[in-house]
Amino acid sequence: MATLFADGVEISIEDGHWRLYNQEGPNSLSPFFDTLRGTGLINYVSAFGTSRGLPGTVLATDYVKAIVVGFDERRGYWTLGLHIQEQPAVKPHFVELVHWPAGEDEKFGLDSHQAGRILAEYTVCPLKLFGVKKTPMVNTAGDKRATITGPQVPHRRQDIELQRVRMKAETIKLPISMAGVWIGGSRNTVNLRIAKDADQAKNGSESPAYNQGVIDREAQTVRLLPPTGLLGAFLGPQGRTIKFQNIRNVELRQTITHESSIEKDEEGMAVDATLTHHIFGVYLTLSNESLLLAQLEHVPASELSRHRAKVGVSAVGKGSGYNPEQEMEYLRLHQVDQNQLDATESFAEAAAYVIAAGLGRPLAMTETGDD
Repeated sequence: MATLFADGVEISIEDGHWRLYNQEGPNSLSPFFDTLRGTGLINYVSAFGTSRGLPGTVLATDYVKAIVVGFDERRGYWTLGLHIQEQPAVKPHFVELVHWPAGEDEKFGLDSHQAGRILAEYTVCPLKLFGVKKTPMVNTAGDKRATITGPQVPHRRQDIELQRVRMKAETIKLPISMAGVWIGGSRNTVNLRIAKDADQAKNGSESPAYNQGVIDREAQTVRLLPPTGLLGAFLGPQGRTIKFQNIRNVELRQTITHESSIEKDEEGMAVDATLTHHIFGVYLTLSNESLLLAQLEHVPASELSRHRAKVGVSAVGKGSGYNPEQEMEYLRLHQVDQNQLDATESFAEAAAYVIAAGLGRPLAMTETGDD
């Protein structure tokens, strides 16, 4: 997939492995650091662990609070490492994996960010950047841009390159619609419409400022229109035109929050009901803002949390009154709810792919919120 070179170290990213090799001497043929995507484990040789104060030769990614990339002003070089917290009461500390030769070479910045981004994806850890004003990124047009995109809070992130975006978008048959959001297209345009009665602002989330958009490939612009009508004309935002060259990428952001409340059941007993909200937002990432185009939300039926809490408490003792019919109904509701969540997520993902392909930009898929 990629081979990058730091100061005396080769970074090999291939077949789901993120590995480090010395360019000369010991561990030049076998890696001294290796993590396989999705395993939740980091493997390293004992000498590497000893020199960095890490235990043994294996570390679970649960102890890695973030992947850290940035320009070390004091030492004058780009560095990549791990933010590790081995004990809850102990403050996290930085463990350097590699650094690049001294200097502010733009290629070193690009390589360090690419290596860190992929490592964060493979370990399912947030990516944190410092010295970000120095970090360049080259887009498909060759323009250099700052690399900070997505939520400015710890989050999980997966970057989809443009080629994969286009391949995926080709499999999506337009038009598509769900919950008042409609996306269609023609040979040179992708069109977005949000129904006037679609509730886009829920649970304190932001609402899109525009309810119509046209991605014009020929003109290389995105035209956005505010809600129409008397109130829209006088109180709403004005229309906006954005050039393709000012758009870095498209972001599909999933925000997960939990809402807890105490309710009484039919027997008058207090039951803790917790609802998990999933909000999917499609954003355009510009130089100084993330512009929300559309969002969808999924909230499970309250009966699910109440039933789960009640069964969990009552099934402990004798004569708990366990009702198999109620349990089957709960399972049926749970399956329906899961299908609705899957459909919402699939639609949001399809919308993001279509919009990104229409713009000719990569896609960033991020997840933030409560764990």
